[in-house]
Amino acid sequence: VTTDSQFELDDQFMPSLTSIKSSITPQPTIIAGQTAQLPTIIAEHLTNTADQTTIDVQFGTSGERIMHDQPIINNEQTPLPTRRNRRPGPYNISPYLTNFGSSAGSSSSQPPIFELKHPFIFDLISGNYDIPLWDAFRSWVRDGLLTKHDKKNHDQDHYKKHLAHFPAAINLGVLLINNKNWFYNLYFDGQLLNNTHIDVIFYYLRKKAKYEIGSSYKYTTVDCVFSSKISSIWEKYLDLDNDVGCADEEHVIGEYIRGYRMHAAIPWHMVDHVFVPVHVKNKFHWVLAVISLNDKRINVYDSYRAAGHDAAIKTEIVKLSQLIPLKLRVNDYYKNKGIDVSQAQEENEFFDIVFIDNVPQQTHGTLDCGIYMLAFAEYLSYEQGIPTGNLDASFLRSRYATLLWNYGQQKNDAGAISDNEAPPRHSRLNVALQDNDTIQIH
Repeated sequence: VTTDSQFELDDQFMPSLTSIKSSITPQPTIIAGQTAQLPTIIAEHLTNTADQTTIDVQFGTSGERIMHDQPIINNEQTPLPTRRNRRPGPYNISPYLTNFGSSAGSSSSQPPIFELKHPFIFDLISGNYDIPLWDAFRSWVRDGLLTKHDKKNHDQDHYKKHLAHFPAAINLGVLLINNKNWFYNLYFDGQLLNNTHIDVIFYYLRKKAKYEIGSSYKYTTVDCVFSSKISSIWEKYLDLDNDVGCADEEHVIGEYIRGYRMHAAIPWHMVDHVFVPVHVKNKFHWVLAVISLNDKRINVYDSYRAAGHDAAIKTEIVKLSQLIPLKLRVNDYYKNKGIDVSQAQEENEFFDIVFIDNVPQQTHGTLDCGIYMLAFAEYLSYEQGIPTGNLDASFLRSRYATLLWNYGQQKNDAGAISDNEAPPRHSRLNVALQDNDTIQIH
């Protein structure tokens, strides 16, 4: 569960938006190779004939669908279907398409690829805001709200009966959403973000990094599972009386490092920095940890600095500092970088921990840490320094919610899908620790 909030964008915020109307940049829909109107395919890569996988769809707490790869069992022979006018099912039909005849494509047709790689191309965090688009989303997300929607708990329905659900699910790469409550929690002040909000935005930052040409700042991101796996390994290392191994968790960390774990993944030996969202449970707080691989350092960007607070955050970051060097070595990071692996002792040294000073601080008593963390990561991804003044969390909430909604709607309207970003298949790497691979856990 993530934590974020602030005061609402609403009418009080509109004067500042009006003042920058002159910088509006339109957001076109870009589709490659579209020759005929095609039915929308909501779930990306439902079938991939190259590696024969499908997406298993499960439901989250806000009506979102989370996708997992599952194997397909192929029949030796597939009977030819009789010709008929097929209608798409309820989860891959756009409300903007009503013609399902021959002009809508056939089973042999491929939907066009959506060429916008991420939602942030035309609406930068530093400016160029599309005011009419923001107004359109504001109307959409408020339509059907309960009169006292702000009195509901974070995990409750904030809309009138049956009005939270929308039929054409929005595909955000690692998540399918057909319930407004997901956008509600991202948009409205005082609402908690959950891991899926963090994972979706970090996915698009990761995708931005993968396709950005000419950038000297080489980075990738991980999802929220990464730090939880690190914590699990740490706890098992500490418990000397525990007979339960941690091979599965260590295998997962290896997949992250080698670029096999996530959509749009980049192997770590090809980047200089790794953005890690870290949730400190006992503080109910999010911070951004940036693993600087070349400098062997972990930079911590925290929106709430205080003496006692810093100590609790450092306790969590120490797990990364001590485990990452070992995991890099046993997963061939240094070998793939062309570094002499005989430098084992130096490679296994702990990474330094540096708390970055003068970063924006959230208002005391608010739950804005998650939104601040997302903004820190995005500013860094553009090779920009993080502003030293306070950030407007309400404004940032509106921006992220609007851009994600618009990006998904554009794909739906065009009947398009994104690139195949599924991680490649690979053989499990059997890793055996050598004597010089052991570390002391403090």
